[in-house]
Amino acid sequence: MFPKDMLSLEDFSREALEDIFQRAAYFKQKNPDNFSSLKGKTIALSFWEPSTRTRLSFEMAVHKLGGKVVRVTPELSSEQKGESIDDTVKTLQSIGADALIFRHRTPGLFNRVASLVDIPLISGGEGCYQHPTQALLDIFTLREKGIDLAGKQVVMVGDILHSRVARSHFYAFPLFGAGLTLVGPPSLLPQELVPPGVDYSYHLEDVLPGGDIIYLLRVQKERQEKGLIPSLSEYSALYGLNEERMSLLKQEACLMHPGPVNQGIEISAIVIKNLEQFYPDRILFQDQVQNGVFVRMAVLDLLLAGRSV
Repeated sequence: MFPKDMLSLEDFSREALEDIFQRAAYFKQKNPDNFSSLKGKTIALSFWEPSTRTRLSFEMAVHKLGGKVVRVTPELSSEQKGESIDDTVKTLQSIGADALIFRHRTPGLFNRVASLVDIPLISGGEGCYQHPTQALLDIFTLREKGIDLAGKQVVMVGDILHSRVARSHFYAFPLFGAGLTLVGPPSLLPQELVPPGVDYSYHLEDVLPGGDIIYLLRVQKERQEKGLIPSLSEYSALYGLNEERMSLLKQEACLMHPGPVNQGIEISAIVIKNLEQFYPDRILFQDQVQNGVFVRMAVLDLLLAGRSV
């Protein structure tokens, strides 16, 4: 039995997540545009922060399942007139939405919002707190590539402090047997943030040679207070993946990024070009984007239609 909402992966059993992966694989194998599990259903997308990959892949997922989408954007909503988020969500249920896909900057908001309505609430990213479908599509992508996470080492590099993706993976990667090491400057990786069982380092060169999966995170300039890093160029000099640091990696190590990629900061443009041209199986950025559609189809299908695989 699935929970009503998807706010955090910690609410789901390993068995339930395996059901999602199995369903996503089925959708990707078939990939027609005429599935009908959401026929007659309307899904509301309410994104209060910018999004390209998450928003569009959810829209594509609804379309492929035969459903319809209505959109709420802050600049065109009654928030401009003083309406609360609580009343906006209640309004969406009242006009007939069958589920709500929600993104907002405020951590801790989602549980309260979910309690106000009977329809499923699916997180499209909650502040710095959680991004469950991103973690799901990452695991799905790795497994699709034949990578058994048991015993593998994930090195996650970057702005850990502000990353909802990192927090979802604090649970997801260990659940599937992978070790996790966090790397970043001390200002973006405070020791108190590191959960039990997870390693950390402030020196990228020390941990890159042991990584099977290098997971790069964007420096979230929009969330940062002044002074957390001296400059983006200094960050890149210390933590950016360049040609020299690529030489430290295992030959079979692969790269992941939740997007958007800031070329020249997290990773150099030359490294991306070389990998795409000569070692495309080692750079999984576009595989992640593509699989986001099928994983989100599976989440919608199982939460709303309750289908068994």
